[in-house]
Amino acid sequence: MSLISVEFFLFIVIVLAIYFILPAKLQWVWLLVAGFFFYYLNATPIQCVVFLVFLCVNYAASLKITEDSPHPKAVFRCVLIFDVLLLVGMKYTGFFLDIFSWAAGLFSKGINPGITERLLNVVDLLCPPKISYFSLIVIGYMTDVYWGRVSVQKNPGKFALFASYLPQMTSGPIVQYEQMEGSLWGDKHHASYTRLISGTERIIWGIFKKLVISERLAVIVNEIYDHYEVYPGFYIGFAAACFALQLFCDFSGLMDIVLGVSEVFGIPLPENFNNPFYSTSLAEFWRRWHITLGGWLKSYVFYAVQQTEAFRKLRKACKKKFGKDYVKKCNIPQYLGLLISWFLIGLWHGGGWNYIFGVGIYMGIVIIISELCQPILAKLTLLLKINTEAFSYTLFKRFRTFILFIFGLSFFRAESLTYGFKMWRNAFSIFNPWIFFDRSLYALGIDEKEFHIMLLSLLILLVVSIMEHRRGGVKESAGGCEQMNGMRSFLSEQNFIFRLLIFLAMFIAIICWGYYGTSYDASDFIYGRF
Repeated sequence: MSLISVEFFLFIVIVLAIYFILPAKLQWVWLLVAGFFFYYLNATPIQCVVFLVFLCVNYAASLKITEDSPHPKAVFRCVLIFDVLLLVGMKYTGFFLDIFSWAAGLFSKGINPGITERLLNVVDLLCPPKISYFSLIVIGYMTDVYWGRVSVQKNPGKFALFASYLPQMTSGPIVQYEQMEGSLWGDKHHASYTRLISGTERIIWGIFKKLVISERLAVIVNEIYDHYEVYPGFYIGFAAACFALQLFCDFSGLMDIVLGVSEVFGIPLPENFNNPFYSTSLAEFWRRWHITLGGWLKSYVFYAVQQTEAFRKLRKACKKKFGKDYVKKCNIPQYLGLLISWFLIGLWHGGGWNYIFGVGIYMGIVIIISELCQPILAKLTLLLKINTEAFSYTLFKRFRTFILFIFGLSFFRAESLTYGFKMWRNAFSIFNPWIFFDRSLYALGIDEKEFHIMLLSLLILLVVSIMEHRRGGVKESAGGCEQMNGMRSFLSEQNFIFRLLIFLAMFIAIICWGYYGTSYDASDFIYGRF
């Protein structure tokens, strides 16, 4: 069931109507039933069984890893290995089989293709949808319980609800238990006109970004990526920039729908984006893009790795080699931890070297190099008397960050790592900036009218992003989750007629300009496939 289908919104309306009628003690039960039913509609029976087994194993283990239980460390390690092996086995079997087959081919004929195909078919049959999201959510909860950050949830139903809350089960965000326990159960959630209007506005904005902007950009991106041999030079850079905007509108639009639905329920979810294209460095960019994934890896991978015995010894060795201020000279433990985290980010996005390089190792290396070069850059700006507070310098840093980002992200869309490098080699084969002025861009799958609609839609996106940026981006909500403070807060201050006109304008734009209908099969959300 697609999040941009009529069936999905009818389902949500029915769930909401029953939810607000029920007493407080039954509301969370209804959310659990609705979430399981939604999952059942989007999975096969055997996949549902695998998901339930995963929940049961983790719930049972969570009761055994508290301080008053015998052998909590051993239980925690066992359930962590179980969760990681399930995630890796279900999502990356093909990737590791390719590596094993390549290595075996160096010494023999490799793996029988028939065996590989049958194994992959079994994995596809068993792999539960959204495993990349709910596995990280549960692993984070289990770790917090083991570390003593949160109290164990002894109610199996509430534990299952936390792991399978309906909106987040669509595609995240990757929440932490302490963010959700105060809102998923407890006080009764009443229907609210304010939340209904605000949530609906956000849902419509998300649909606009997906159907009006992202789907048009997808046509251009697909045309150039699929035939990059006939589109040399600036076409490749244009496609890379278009894909960055396509992915942003696709993923942030998905989050707008998810967070808007959850807002109507009265349950805040954390933001996943905070105007990333305003970033002045790649490190800042990734603090603003897919925020919950980065936060999860920082909490449960980077910091955890830094506390291991091996890294403690490494810090002692660095201190002995470089002195007490080794952090400023050469902070090898931090850089190594960053590379591990970025490798996992790339792997999480997909089992392929193009993902591991493009949105993983490459990003980590650029961030490390930029940190190492900070003293040199500081001296250079001082020598050249550059005003680092000027808007022009900030604009330059934002443009530089955007270029660095789209280069790495282009491999995300490429079919393989080799494919990506061939594209960029083709990008430097000719100097053809005239394509932006001779109407060549109108021959990339959408005509002049459609192209102008896309430009107007991007202009609307720019205006909204400027407003959100000037209003401070995300802010902390009462529920402990970060919420976007932007266009909707501006609209909430306006008169009803003005808000109604904006609402109708967006709705009409979707109806008139959106890519949908029986004759058009809009692709599903990109991050919804994980």
